[in-house]
Amino acid sequence: METTSKLKKNLFSLVVITIAGAMIYGLPYFRLYFYDSYLDAYHLTNTQMGTFGSMFGIFGMISYLFGGVVADMVSPRKLMSISLILTGVGGFLHLLSPSYVILLAIYAMWGFTSLFAFWPSLLKCLRGLANENEQSKAYGFMDGGRGIVYAIDGACIVAIFAYFSKVASDTAGLNGVITYYSIIAVVLGILVFLLLKDSTSSAEAEKVQEKEKFSVAQLVEVIKMPALWILSAILCCTYVMNIAFYYFTPYATSRFGMAATAGAIVTIAAQYVRPVAAFGGGICADKLGRSKVMYVTFSLMAICTFLMVIMGNMSSVLFIVLCILIYVGMYGGYSLVFSMMEEGGIPIRVAGTAIGLVCTIGYLPEVVVPFCSGKLLDAFGEGGYRYMFIAITVIMVIGIVMLIVWDRYVKKLKKSKEDAVENELCSEV
Repeated sequence: METTSKLKKNLFSLVVITIAGAMIYGLPYFRLYFYDSYLDAYHLTNTQMGTFGSMFGIFGMISYLFGGVVADMVSPRKLMSISLILTGVGGFLHLLSPSYVILLAIYAMWGFTSLFAFWPSLLKCLRGLANENEQSKAYGFMDGGRGIVYAIDGACIVAIFAYFSKVASDTAGLNGVITYYSIIAVVLGILVFLLLKDSTSSAEAEKVQEKEKFSVAQLVEVIKMPALWILSAILCCTYVMNIAFYYFTPYATSRFGMAATAGAIVTIAAQYVRPVAAFGGGICADKLGRSKVMYVTFSLMAICTFLMVIMGNMSSVLFIVLCILIYVGMYGGYSLVFSMMEEGGIPIRVAGTAIGLVCTIGYLPEVVVPFCSGKLLDAFGEGGYRYMFIAITVIMVIGIVMLIVWDRYVKKLKKSKEDAVENELCSEV
């Protein structure tokens, strides 16, 4: 039995993959921080802009089903390193003023390198850095750590964009941000290859691989579980906000006349809220109950988004306050979904399969929301934001309804278990 903390011994490696796990997504998402400037620089419609997100998201769905197989075939260290470097190469290609079709190809490439190839490898590497009783700490450190990295990164890209936009143009500002992310991705790829180790022994690797083999029977067993579908619906509802909040930046510049830099800060502020909300939500969930905390987070997102709909004449200050409250709800409940599996009766032996399926369904908004939002904005102009906010409000309410369904299901499951124990005791007597 291991008494020494494996996580403490691998703390440096944990820091490296935490930084890598945050910075690799700078290139696929930076366009949303500088939405209007990106549209103008590449002469795009809102629908075309949304298609980039959908193209990227498609690979995300595929990755949760099949990415783990790739991570089992190739060393996670090598796969993460190659993924980071190729992501950076995609950034350098982006500097060549590409056409819409080439941009689509670049976002498809980023979807492959940063989701399909990179993310499963990172999770596998992360698991190997900690003992069994330290897994929650490892994941918690990485998620909170990524939030801190994003917060620092947000300040850097705003400063870079503001400087180059002032001395040259918004396009120069975008190129400055692209160059910054591209260089960091390549450097991190080299550092990951040099600094990390393939620490898992052959025996351990064989054991893990045997444990994670795909089983049709196991898949069928999981599909039949009501908990899987309820959790998938809850994750899908909350993740809608994780994608839709990026549209607060173009809304701020369009509705309140904010400059591109100020508009970007509205969205980047989410990363400053993230560490506090994520840690706070987890602590409250342990004390009060997961679904109770999620009732609050969904309600917070629903009410604040609805206020954006009905308060057409609100000030920019009130809008920013509402955004911050939405971010509290968004990150306060987002990570709790996977911690609800045990109370839903999903056995640990099929947890991997369950997580993969929940992610595949739950992350559908990554594909759907950008495209639908772009269509609304192209069809209705600034009025499209109103329809978008109404749709978000309705989806948050659906999330609350699904939580009610979840509580009833868990209560019924608990009662059936108690009845089974009682019947067993009676039969023994």
